This record gives sequence, C-alpha cells and structure tokens, in this order.
Amino acid sequence: MNQAIDLYKEEMFHYSEPLGLTSLRQQLSKQLQELQVFAPPERICVVSGSQQALDLLVSLPFPNGKMEICVEQPTHFSFIESISTRGLKAIGIEMTDSGVDLEHLEKTFKERSIKFFYTVSRFQNPTGYSYSNEEKRKIVELAQKYDVYILEDDYMGDLDTRRKADPMFAYDPSGRIIYTKSFSKVLLPGLRLGLVVLPEALLESFTKAKFAADVHTPVLTQGALEIYLQSGMFMAHIQKLRRQYKKKGNLLKQSYLNYLPPEAGFTGGVSGFYSTIKLPGRMKSKHLVDHLKKKNVLVQDATDMYLPDYRKENRIRLSVSQAPDAKIKIGVKKIEDGIREVLV
Repeated sequence: MNQAIDLYKEEMFHYSEPLGLTSLRQQLSKQLQELQVFAPPERICVVSGSQQALDLLVSLPFPNGKMEICVEQPTHFSFIESISTRGLKAIGIEMTDSGVDLEHLEKTFKERSIKFFYTVSRFQNPTGYSYSNEEKRKIVELAQKYDVYILEDDYMGDLDTRRKADPMFAYDPSGRIIYTKSFSKVLLPGLRLGLVVLPEALLESFTKAKFAADVHTPVLTQGALEIYLQSGMFMAHIQKLRRQYKKKGNLLKQSYLNYLPPEAGFTGGVSGFYSTIKLPGRMKSKHLVDHLKKKNVLVQDATDMYLPDYRKENRIRLSVSQAPDAKIKIGVKKIEDGIREVLV
C-alpha cells in the first residue's frame, strides 16, 4: 500500500478511468492466462469486489433481448439480494452433490426467456461443488444453442488444484461467457477488488453503469494489487493456499464420512472453503444453528440462500477456511452430537 501511494500519488488527486488503471488491466490480462482466460485489457474491468460486477449486470439489458435470470439453487446471499431488491424474475436450477441436471437446464433454456445463467463454476458457494470440464463444455454448448449468456463467477478459481481444470470461459471466449473473479477471498476481504471480462456488446452500457455506481474503483487498492502481482508474491501466496485448503478439504471430508449420521448428507469438502450439510428428516436448520452456537460451533442457516420458490429449510453452510486443522474433526463431531440432540 505504501508503494502504491508513492507510485500513484498524482493519480490520487483526480478521477481515474471507470474501467480501472490501464497498467493494472494489462497486468491482469497476463495473470488471467494462468487460468486459461485469454482476454485483452480493453475487455477487462476492475470492480469493487466481483459482487459489484454481478449486481450491475443483473439489471443491464443484454444483446439477446431476454429478461429472466437462471441461477443455481442454492447460491450466495448477496446474489439473491441483487435479484430480490430489484423485483426480478429468476428461475432456479437445483445444485446437488453431483452438480445440476443438464436435461432440466436445457429445458429451461429452451422454454424460458433466459437472459443469462449465473453459475459459480468452481467451489460453488455454498455447496463447494466444482464442475468437471465435460460438464462445463456441455453447459456452454447449451448456452450457444439457445442464445443464453453465462455469467461465470470464478471467485476461487486460483485455488483449484486440478491441473487441467479450465473455466467455462475457455470453451467460448467470444463473449457468450462473462467471466468474473475476486481477489477478496485469496488476499483480504477488506481489499474489495475483483474483475470482470466483458463482451464487446456490453462494454459501453457496463461502463456507464459502473461510473454511475462509484465513478471508479479506488486507485490506491488498484495500485497495491498491481505491485503485488508484478512482484511474483501473488503466485507464491496462491501455491501456499492451495496446499493449505486441499489439506483442510481432505480433513473435512473424512470427518463427514466418519461422524455424520447416515441419514444426513453433505456436499463439498474439496477445498474446505464452503460446504453444506443436509439435515435428516424434518429438522429445521435454524434450530440446529441455535443449538450449536451454545457449543461454540458456528455454522450458517442456508435457508436465505434460496429463491423463495425453491426454499429449503434443512441445509446448513459451513467453512473451515479459518479453522485450525486440529479443530475440524472436533467441530464435525460436535455437529453430529448436535444433530442427535436436536432430533431427540
């Protein structure tokens, strides 16, 4: 941050470019190639966290002239809020421990006026599911066939340890897929920096909407990210995180298998960042969350991560990203105990 102040001290005294510092966008264009995302700097916009890009795109008109949004169910709270606060019509596609039903997705694309399909392609929030390359390819083919855009949220793509795993963007870089990623999760949540790769047809309208929202993303944080990327520290940091989260994910999955009662199900457990537990019978997640809180086990009720028409009240979300490895097994065992105690 101190280096960024020295480097951009003059730029901080006047307004900057709405789409982000040119030098940072050039750096991001190079960095994205590591993720098999090949995009010129002119199509990259720096945003205040990827959520800003998602929120702006929800209300923009798209070139296909369609109106409805298709979204995985469940999905993260902030995207649900973006839809609900605008009173928009959204169609849900259930996300299970084995992904989405591609036949149902095709039927939805064919029969409804779908503007775009919002998907978190890797480490889905909250289920933790990551699509295979074959699933991604099929979803892209369906989008091409039925004139649907894909809004791909790859907020955790940097942590994917599968060497040949590609984002959906790699299967159609022409503009059918709008690619977003965040630096908040892998650096600092308070940094609030992300990017979006836009098709030519949306550049002008998005730029106007971005300008109306905040004029431009703060120069100081942009400069700090640029220096961090150029230094090589970012890639070293990512390599370290990949090892840490893979270990946490393995510990979490094994703990689920060892301790969860057979009538409970779970998703995720690959990175340890997010996963869900399906509670047995008619148990309400709210009751279990309150019960576990008294035992110093903090999990989230996932009810509000569903659109109203698709709501399920028997799912909890948890993350072990900040939990010491030694406490993962203990925490899952307490969740098992809590389930049995609430069932009584």
